[in-house]
This record gives sequence, C-alpha cells and structure tokens, in this order.
Amino acid sequence: MGNQGLSDLPMKLKLPLQQTFARSPIEKVLAKRRSVRSYSEKEFTERDAARFLWAAQGISSAEGFRTAPSAGAFYPLEIRLIAGKVQGLESGVYRYLPNDAALLQELKGDFRADLSKAALFQPQILNAPANLLISAIYPRITSKYLKRGIRYTHMEAGHAAQNVCLLAADLGFGTCPIGAFEDEEVQKILKLPINDAPLYILPLGRV
Repeated sequence: MGNQGLSDLPMKLKLPLQQTFARSPIEKVLAKRRSVRSYSEKEFTERDAARFLWAAQGISSAEGFRTAPSAGAFYPLEIRLIAGKVQGLESGVYRYLPNDAALLQELKGDFRADLSKAALFQPQILNAPANLLISAIYPRITSKYLKRGIRYTHMEAGHAAQNVCLLAADLGFGTCPIGAFEDEEVQKILKLPINDAPLYILPLGRV
C-alpha cells in the first residue's frame, strides 16, 4: 500500500469547454436559471398561473402521467396557488386539480403577508403577485414504499420545483424556491389538512 506510485492515482480528465457547445434550447434555459427575489409590476394573469401549475404537476400524456416523475405514479404532491394580484382570479388559495386541469378555490383573501411572516418575513413572498405551494400527502406513497416513500416524495418535489424554475427562466419570469418556513404556521394560515405537509414555496412574478 505504501509503495503506490503517482501513476496509480486517479486522474482528473478535462471535459470539453461547455461554453463552446452549440447549446440546445434546454441547455440555454439551464444556463439562465437563477433564483430571483424581486419582481416587476408587470401583469401576472390566470393564463400565466396555469402554465406554471401545469409545469409542476400537469398531465403530459394520454396515460395520465405528469410533467414530474413520481415513484410508482402515486403522485403524493399537492400544488396550491396563493393568488394575490392575478388578473382573472380573485385573491385566494386554490388547489390545482391536474386530472381536470382546474382550480378549486379553498380560501378567499390575500394571504401573502401571513405566508411571508411564516417564512421568516422573506419579502419575495409578499411582493410576488402569486406563490405556489408544493405539499405532500405521504400516505399516498408510503402505503406501498413505507419509509422509502418519504424520500421518493422529496425527490418528486425537487423535480416539480425545477420544472417551475426552468419555465420561469424560459418565459422571463422569476422565482425562488423557499424551504425556510414554519410548517405548522403555513398549515394553519392556509388551513391545510393535518396530513398535508408543506415542502416548498415558490413566489412567481415577471422579471
């Protein structure tokens, strides 16, 4: 062991300069993706919201599969739109129904200030015209995969959030995935069911 020569050590292999690639559209979007915490006063519409909801969990095949992969296609995630200033929608909390491509209004009112307070007063939540909340109902997947299903759920939440981030970068919107918040406060403010655990808040607005 002590006689191992330098030639036996792992070698670092230089990759082609990535800046020189003839980038595909998705590579260009990946390069543009950044967390954005301030937004313009430009209009945010119901159609804009619909595009981001679809990116997160929309149906993308005739078989009913969605835009983000899910272990066993159990789809433990729930997506809610917290609408503040969304043209065409009353301020409120809406749950996304992927199979119907519809919104179910659960609460009326502007909850951005309360949600910001629950997230350590992060201003982007208050200033964005809309926020998405990604939450999880773990029993949907742990009934089959037991504790491992919790890991699969968190992986799926990351897939869904990245879909939102990439669409935002492509369309000229900004977002910033937020995980720093008081779970119980978010559940209380948005009146989430006891088994519906909040995982991510994604503020959305035009850059």
